[in-house]
Amino acid sequence: MSVETLIDLTHPMENGMPVWPGHPVFEQCSVASFEAGDIACNHSLSLSEHSGTHLDAPAHFVPGGQSIDEVPLWRFFGSLAVIPATDSTPDSVLPASRLEAFEAAHGVLPAGGAVMVHFGWDRYWAHPEEGAKFLRDWPGLSAEAAQLLKARNVSIVGCDCMSIDHFSSTEFPAHRILLGAGILIGENFARLGELPPLCRLSALPLPIKGGSGAPLRAVAHLDGACEGAS
Repeated sequence: MSVETLIDLTHPMENGMPVWPGHPVFEQCSVASFEAGDIACNHSLSLSEHSGTHLDAPAHFVPGGQSIDEVPLWRFFGSLAVIPATDSTPDSVLPASRLEAFEAAHGVLPAGGAVMVHFGWDRYWAHPEEGAKFLRDWPGLSAEAAQLLKARNVSIVGCDCMSIDHFSSTEFPAHRILLGAGILIGENFARLGELPPLCRLSALPLPIKGGSGAPLRAVAHLDGACEGAS
């Protein structure tokens, strides 16, 4: 497989990157360096389980739910459908009809696959002037859309925003519906706008023991992109 067939969907992890309000900030500190005369370079890391591009496990919202280290490996690989939604207004919810329109054009969303909603919010992630917008007014998934994805028995549902639920949500219905059904949630994805409607995904999180989620490296595979859902 050539490098040109892969698209990295992961934001770099660096000091000062966006984090959920109230969560620990990501901090990388030098422990050993060549500049200090050490024989090797080493850094310490401090972070939340939900730092950067990451997956939520059911344990994030479901008492006694499956933790990220308990999720079987096959769940992290498979088909990927990308729902275009860059026309969504701030702090709005995506209706189920948008998913149905995608299915009318590309086929029924396949069971066991991943679905990502491209809101275009990643454009604010590290923007030098507008970076603060990433932490406000993002759109999200409606409860009805989450129920449809639950009915399709997909494996992962994600987006390029801080949360799969819209900014002002206080009940987090998409989290509760999806995680309650054992569906993993992906947040803070990057470059979804560079993908075709259907391709393939590899998204491997850190196997944190008892973790409610974990940072991951997510990659889209464009070679042999699916011609239609099956």
